[in-house]
Amino acid sequence: MKCNPIPEREDWFITDRKPTICPRCKQKEVRKAVLGMPLEEDYFRDDIFVIGCIPDFPINRTWGCRNCDAAFFKDTPRNKAALGGLCLLYTSDAADE
Repeated sequence: MKCNPIPEREDWFITDRKPTICPRCKQKEVRKAVLGMPLEEDYFRDDIFVIGCIPDFPINRTWGCRNCDAAFFKDTPRNKAALGGLCLLYTSDAADE
């Protein structure tokens, strides 16, 4: 798995798949991120990370850590473009060039 930090934020990472263990807090608390006001039953679910009504900027995180609030973005061309190319310097594809 490739999980690279985004330098502007110590708690943001770009990754090719969902991490099992959060690289920031070393806990197994990474869950699928859900945007919006959760229903009462969703708020207490352990299998999702609730972003709430205010999205991340410039794109929504794909996964989030329920322990330390770290954000994980799927490594896609669209996400790289939305992040302004910041993460291109820290992926193995760019390092090979």
